Amino acid sequence: MNDDDISVESRLQELGPSDSINVVQLLKQEDQEIEAKLGLDSGILDVHRTIKEHPGLEKRVGAILDKFYPRERSQSHTERYEEDIDDIYDVEEHREKSDVTKKDMGSAKDVVPPENFSHIVGEIYRSSFPRPENFPFLQNSIKLKSIMVLFPEEYPQENLDFMSKAGIKLFQIGMSGNKEPFVNIPSDLLTSALEVAINPENHPILIHCNRGKHRTGCLVGCIRRLQNWSLTMIFDEYRRFAFPKARALDQQFIEMYDEDKIKQIAKEKNWLPIKW
Repeated sequence: MNDDDISVESRLQELGPSDSINVVQLLKQEDQEIEAKLGLDSGILDVHRTIKEHPGLEKRVGAILDKFYPRERSQSHTERYEEDIDDIYDVEEHREKSDVTKKDMGSAKDVVPPENFSHIVGEIYRSSFPRPENFPFLQNSIKLKSIMVLFPEEYPQENLDFMSKAGIKLFQIGMSGNKEPFVNIPSDLLTSALEVAINPENHPILIHCNRGKHRTGCLVGCIRRLQNWSLTMIFDEYRRFAFPKARALDQQFIEMYDEDKIKQIAKEKNWLPIKW
């Protein structure tokens, strides 16, 4: 922990017992505004990380929020739970969806892409979690060479068996989706994912998380930044795929992501510009 974090920590602890409303206001502002509020001038601070890393401080802040905003806190917990449903792989849910799809698909076995499937650029694709009825499409229609999954849970055996038979390589870069108040995608993990995604040796490649919305949307947004898209275009694409649960934190992450490292790697390996 650096000196800036210690200063933030001490100020928050001072404010906690005597000025609880002020703490709530601090947590609702952007990092630059928080810094101004605390009277510091050393650069943008990650107050969320400071609170999370200090034993007991996160619990105290939560108690303050419950005291002053009990209904809002209750609703936010429900929203967070709903977001978790989108982020976590559910075996039974996928089996039920597969059963319904198989009944409806008839003889069109080679043309059933995964939900939220789309072409990104070149031979890079995106989707939700592939199910067995999608395997022929992935193998025969787009002839995948690689799949990159962006969640930390164990990959299903039936998917691993399919990939082994089809000669498809798996890259797993587990990350949690961006959620208020304390969960953020680490930038270094996103950079590692970009290294896999834009490397032509891995193409054709499919990128997916659970729904193909949030973590996948963040990665695609950063690919678009490498293509010099405007933020307006990037956010429009993100919202279309994340609808109806677009996350402001995802869009903030895309905007604030520092692409210098991946650009340097890509330049050295001649990966840019990404070919359409």
